[in-house]
Parts: sequence; C-alpha cells; structure tokens
Amino acid sequence: MTTVEPVTHGPRARTLRVGGVLALVIALVALIGWLLWPSPPGHLVMHSGTADYIVTVTLDSPRMGDTGIDIELTDRAGRSVDGAVVRVQAVEPRMGYSDAPVTASASGAGRYRAPDVSFMMTGPWDLRVSIVVGGATDQLSVPLWISG
Repeated sequence: MTTVEPVTHGPRARTLRVGGVLALVIALVALIGWLLWPSPPGHLVMHSGTADYIVTVTLDSPRMGDTGIDIELTDRAGRSVDGAVVRVQAVEPRMGYSDAPVTASASGAGRYRAPDVSFMMTGPWDLRVSIVVGGATDQLSVPLWISG
C-alpha cells in the first residue's frame, strides 16, 4: 500500500501569499483614497436677474480669499447689454463683513469682470450686483456659500 504524504508548503510560499494579500489591500486602500480625495473646486456659475436683465455670475473659485468674478448681462430678449456700469460687493450677512464695491470692467459683448473680490471667511455670503445703464439702476443679490 502506498501512503500519500500531505503536501506542505514551505515558508517561502507562505511569505509570497501574505505579500500578495498585503499588496492587494494596499492597492484597494489607495484606490478608495483616490476616489474620496476632495478635488479643488472649479468655477461656480449662478443665474439670476432683475425685471430688465438676465445676469449670469461666474466665480473663479468659491473659496475664502480673493477671487475673480465674471458677469454676463443680457436684456430679457437675450441681447447683450454693453456700456453698463456694473459694481460687485461681497457681504457676509451674519457678521456684516464687506469690502467696498468693486467696479467691473467691460471684457466683451455684455461681459464684465471684477478681478479681485474678497471673501474674508467661510460660510454664507451675498453677492450684491448693481447695474447702471443710462440713468436707471437695477440691483440684485445672489446668495452663495464660500468654503475654506
């Protein structure tokens, strides 16, 4: 009668198996970390308007600090509004923080740019926009959230 001896794996095979499992766990943790890692915010685009104008406001970055703001201004028929004086002011409504209004410069057909609008802290803010065309003034307030 032949006896069959059990196959035993040596320490080398066990080390390879543990190393393979460890590599798989590290790869899985790295993948999960990469998927969950916060990405920097992109532009924030908001739409609003008044009785006379449709306004699109684009923040370069909705984070604390100085940021550029683009404003696209059209009339209710969709035609771009040129020659307007557009002022932007960031106001923190809970504490009353604000800087002086920033006058946006014309940057194209119905487009205006305020290069450095300051958000001093995180939380809720109101972006107050004043539009002067001819002798008429329209004002609107756009609420937004600034992160850290």
